[in-house]
Amino acid sequence: MPLLTLTRCTVLAIAAVSLAGCSTTTGHAQAQGPGAAQAATTSDSLAQTNWRLVRWQSPDGSDYPLQLGQIYPPLSIGFMARNRDYRVSGYSGCNEFSGTYQLQGGKLTITLPSSRTLKCGTPELGEAERAYLSALAHISSFSLDSGGAPHQMIFTVRNGDVLTFLRGQDIPAR
Repeated sequence: MPLLTLTRCTVLAIAAVSLAGCSTTTGHAQAQGPGAAQAATTSDSLAQTNWRLVRWQSPDGSDYPLQLGQIYPPLSIGFMARNRDYRVSGYSGCNEFSGTYQLQGGKLTITLPSSRTLKCGTPELGEAERAYLSALAHISSFSLDSGGAPHQMIFTVRNGDVLTFLRGQDIPAR
């Protein structure tokens, strides 16, 4: 009987891990520059910070064809830590999102659940939301202007897009 229970638990654990892998999107970003390298030693380095997207450039240097200043609330991402639970959340154009992050060994990993876009005001906003969530899940490198108390964070996406964030009001620790 104990062997049967152990086998069932093992099968259930494998199934749960497999299903979790199907329902998330994860990106791994390498730290670029001294500020990011200093911060990339622990997830606590970004904890309780909040960032708003101020510029989005395509690989050719042109700005993303959406007026970021006209989106309210602005596209954003916040990093929160409680004990060893590292969470991200923010606003993606139409909806709020949440997921997890890990900052370890010089790499930032953001994992977001598969998105389900709710009703969006315009098709353009819906497309911007999908593109933003995809970019967050596919960052290849990141940089900070300072490791101690950064004010600017830049994500470079695998497709070559560059997202520039400015630090907002920090998130109070709970």
